[in-house]
Amino acid sequence: MAIRNITSAQIIISYGLEKGISTADLLSGSGISPAQLSDDQSQIEDQQEFQILSNLSRYIDDPFRAGIELGSRYHLNSYGIMGYALLSSSTLRKALEVGLRYLGLSYAFSDIYLMPSEHDVGLGFRCDIEGDLGVMILVRDMWAVSIIQKELFDYADFPIHLHFLMAVPDGIILNELQNLLGGSIQFDSTHNGYVGLGEILDLPLVKANEVAAKICEEQCNQLLQEKQSWKPIAKQVKDNLVHMGLQASMDDVAKAMARTARTLHRQLKLEGTSWRNVRDDVRIGIAEALLMKPMQLDEIAERLGFSDGANFSHSFKRCKGITPSEFREASKK
Repeated sequence: MAIRNITSAQIIISYGLEKGISTADLLSGSGISPAQLSDDQSQIEDQQEFQILSNLSRYIDDPFRAGIELGSRYHLNSYGIMGYALLSSSTLRKALEVGLRYLGLSYAFSDIYLMPSEHDVGLGFRCDIEGDLGVMILVRDMWAVSIIQKELFDYADFPIHLHFLMAVPDGIILNELQNLLGGSIQFDSTHNGYVGLGEILDLPLVKANEVAAKICEEQCNQLLQEKQSWKPIAKQVKDNLVHMGLQASMDDVAKAMARTARTLHRQLKLEGTSWRNVRDDVRIGIAEALLMKPMQLDEIAERLGFSDGANFSHSFKRCKGITPSEFREASKK
């Protein structure tokens, strides 16, 4: 599991709305609430954004063009501190080093890698996602890089040479597409990616700033470390409850997580859940483990903090759809 800022999901939702797709349809199955979507500081799992892209693709007739239209919306400021690190880099070579080092801070689902050769340097893309969804994601990730290059050089007339493994998609007029890119495009190539970067690798970038670049890279490094250890708030609450015991209050858990109970309540709400729901999930999870042991239902109920076995049975059936006895019998099969 990896996480990313919600900015990219917001971009996809905005694009989908312009295509007449509802927010509910775009968010379906993602676990992202409208409230969370409107919070610019939200962090989501990459699979949640992937679900939104998957939902979008069901309504899209031309995945190649959709990828271009989506990729065109990813500007340097969309990437937060990573975008500023790229912008303040001294050269394109340095920007590429930074971008690949902190690729985990981007929104790409494609693998991106350098393609060095004897006389040139290219940037390759590989996407293992199949079907129209894979086409849309690959093209989005590739086209977004052309936007970055233009902004790094302040739209100066430097060459952009884009190659695709695929044949020319139906309905695509090559000259129009090249004019939109501001460079050359070759289909039926041996790879997906950009070539001809060698001649501009060491040209100075217009907003190069050594001090700013160093600060931004330090922040990127810190942010990447935080992202690699990040868990959803609900998962953190569950882990703390398992460690502290079900007798722990919301205040106790919030304090252990270095925040107030009010903040914890708000963060859980943004994830579409609540303290009670998370606590119930933990109780039922423990109940399932205890039901695998030769314990009386009243004993399990008491250990879990229920008033009696009947109350425990009612709560368990509400969550699992079967009674504790039925669960115990099923687990023996």
